[in-house]
Amino acid sequence: MQSVFRLCSTMVGLFIEDLKYYCYSMQAEDLLAQALKDGTYFSNPHPLFAQLRKILPVFYSDSLAGWVLLKYEDVDSVLRRAETFSSAGRVIYLINQLPPEIRAQLHLLESHFATGLAHTDAPEHKRLRGLLARAFTPKMIENSRDYVNFVVRDRVSTLPREFDLIEDLLVPIPALVVGKMLGSSETDIPDLIRWAGAINGLYERGGRIDPEKALYAEKMLEEIREFVLRLVAQRRANPDLDPNSDVLAGLVLAEADGDSLTESELVSTVVTLFVAGHETTTHLLGNGFLALLSNGSLWNSIQGKPEVIAGVVDEMARFDGSVPRSWRIAREDVVINEVSIPAGSLVLPMLTSANRDPEVFEDPDRFDIYRDSRRHIAFGKGVHVCLGAPLARVEGQEILKVLLELKPNLALARSPSELLWRKDIALRGLISLPVTS
Repeated sequence: MQSVFRLCSTMVGLFIEDLKYYCYSMQAEDLLAQALKDGTYFSNPHPLFAQLRKILPVFYSDSLAGWVLLKYEDVDSVLRRAETFSSAGRVIYLINQLPPEIRAQLHLLESHFATGLAHTDAPEHKRLRGLLARAFTPKMIENSRDYVNFVVRDRVSTLPREFDLIEDLLVPIPALVVGKMLGSSETDIPDLIRWAGAINGLYERGGRIDPEKALYAEKMLEEIREFVLRLVAQRRANPDLDPNSDVLAGLVLAEADGDSLTESELVSTVVTLFVAGHETTTHLLGNGFLALLSNGSLWNSIQGKPEVIAGVVDEMARFDGSVPRSWRIAREDVVINEVSIPAGSLVLPMLTSANRDPEVFEDPDRFDIYRDSRRHIAFGKGVHVCLGAPLARVEGQEILKVLLELKPNLALARSPSELLWRKDIALRGLISLPVTS
């Protein structure tokens, strides 16, 4: 009788725990869905994430079509465990949610995202990253600093007293820099911006794709691939090609242990560098400058202090990074924070939430330019950590240096509450940022 009683008690206990989880998950989903509907998810998601971390740090969201992870410890763990949480097949996962008549028109998207650095796991990813590291070296990135400073200084010197920091500076500069590193010319920049916007548009709804955006991305992907193939052909036709002339030349000539990039790997990787190296940096810095300029005394306090600039840029990334979430596919059944997630599920580690976790960052909602922000995960973590993070830091540091020198009276032209934000789950950023100087 006692054993029966214990069994019944255990079953009742499990039922109550399941019921509690169900109720909490419904509450969490309702809060997230409402924030998406009223726009606060885009304008200021941080209070929502703080609330969700307390209610239920791991839950399935129908609104985002994936498992949402909110605590730093869980997000960090998923990003580090590439053997369990896969980067391969993520775009195909999204495409498979579309109606068959749309999928039938997306052959290029399917083949393109089946290879390349960002879309593979070990051992392919390790091999590709090793080859890419021979071209995209720390020395090359650091050597780009003078060029970045030159183009920033040239553009800032022509800006009027009132201008849009996003449109007039933070959009063109990253495009110019990554374009030059990959061997394109300044006249290509409008096309690169258009192509990047189309391909990044695939991810703006989280775990689902808008059919029209998918069809448009297919068309734009064809254009950017043709562009990259022309650049590759030009370099292969040059018998005296210097691998140090630009990253693309280095990739064309990259070889290790008799291995080299196949054409599909080369094109996919270069497209990823073009696309990922532009808008993410634009909005990282846009969000960061909003935080910095929202407190005028902060801007004044860093005048004449070049030693703090690197820390300011990293605090920008922690405080309000441009990539709110990462995404992985669970390779097997897993348990995260006592929640079971089945194999094949889309997992959404929320980087923005993790970077405001009070268990890791003291007073996390304060923009602190003297904070040690090195533990932030705005650029990811593990084997898939953002390859372009050092370049984004160089761009941010040089833009900040030049603006402090040439625009020392820089200030917001509008109240932060008046600014409009992109309605994009995968890329957080302002539509515009008017300033005076």
